[in-house]
Amino acid sequence: MIMNLPRTVALCGAAVLLAGCSAMQRPDVERAAADFATGDPAARCALLAPAARASLEHDGPQTCTDAVADVAPSGGQVQQTEVWGDEAQVRLADDTLFLTRTADGWKVIAAGCTANGDAPYTCSLEGP
Repeated sequence: MIMNLPRTVALCGAAVLLAGCSAMQRPDVERAAADFATGDPAARCALLAPAARASLEHDGPQTCTDAVADVAPSGGQVQQTEVWGDEAQVRLADDTLFLTRTADGWKVIAAGCTANGDAPYTCSLEGP
């Protein structure tokens, strides 16, 4: 039991450190999600991760600004935020977004998402 004490302390320390980092990222994540939820189509496209934007533009002849309003509803106020390192989930009043941290800040990788119980979320907009 004593031999496991250093490992336990190290694991607890890592958990506290990660929780602290996640808490520090929360305002930036929530700001990006709120900006996406309330932004005009051009602003929303600017907040998409490259893969999500490419997927949106690949799915039809429309530009991103024309297509984003059709597939990603305006989501309303932030209700809950979870951050795991460079990934995050933000539940809005009318939508759920998934974000990733990039060199340019937090970007939306999936929007228009609905929960399916234990199955993965179904999203109307997501990168490959």
